[in-house]
Amino acid sequence: MYPNGPSKVVHTHHAGVWNGENLVPEAIRHMLDASITALTGLSDATAAWAALFAPHERVAVKVNTYGGGFGGSRVFTHVPLVMAVAQSLQDAGVPPEQVFVYDCVTTDLEGAGYPLNREGQGVQCYGTAPDWEEEGDYVAGWTLSGKDIRLSRILLDCDALINVPVLKTHGRSGFTFALKSHYGTFDRPEDFHGELILADIAELNALPPIKDRTRLVVGDALEAACLRGANGWPDWSLALKGDSVFMSFDPVALDTIGLEHACELAAQNGQKTTVERIMASATLKRGAELGVGACNLDDIDLIEATL
Repeated sequence: MYPNGPSKVVHTHHAGVWNGENLVPEAIRHMLDASITALTGLSDATAAWAALFAPHERVAVKVNTYGGGFGGSRVFTHVPLVMAVAQSLQDAGVPPEQVFVYDCVTTDLEGAGYPLNREGQGVQCYGTAPDWEEEGDYVAGWTLSGKDIRLSRILLDCDALINVPVLKTHGRSGFTFALKSHYGTFDRPEDFHGELILADIAELNALPPIKDRTRLVVGDALEAACLRGANGWPDWSLALKGDSVFMSFDPVALDTIGLEHACELAAQNGQKTTVERIMASATLKRGAELGVGACNLDDIDLIEATL
């Protein structure tokens, strides 16, 4: 499934992806088609998706909607991008009822604008828990930094995972993209935002249920929250419009390139990113040590595509 040689990351730009305040679905689909063909080396986008995902498989699509239920962020994985991913899977033969868009809680998905659907016709979309106050459908059996954790049944019941994170800086981890997006995949993310967060993120992604199911990562940089607020803390309301998506088989490589992009955006807006880079780099290095992916730029084949 994964090609030999350097980890490949495709960074695809489209100047027409925004029409005012609205995303253009056709442009997003063109971006996905260009990305998947460049990543796989196949000339036909539908054939590329079909080579990665079989019609009998159940596919989990992990998004980042943290804060959607109570206004903690206004930058979420964009719905049109996720729907384009879901449509690409369907065009490749995966029935819509076998595509599961999920995050930690249903209320955040709803607040971020996702069309909820549980057991109805079409793409499935719901959280592991109804909201932050209720018990979710998690399965025990794993540990992280010596603490027992439970993983989302949505993920465990699926054969493959597509991680679709959104690019944001973070006060404790430097930034959040593919690796940290999985803090919505287990039941105790609030207990892992302390001193060990940098190692915890990498070790979470090294757990076999996550690592072995991760088949594709589509990084959302259509909007990015890469700036600090007046108090020097990352402010997710300070979103910057973007024109690109990232795609890779390797979440560490994608985050390595995503970190460079985030730091570049911040620098263009007059902000230093030394602290963010140091923190994020620690997680990336640990991820590489655990075999999750490549963090050395010399080991990453970056392909820039402009539509």
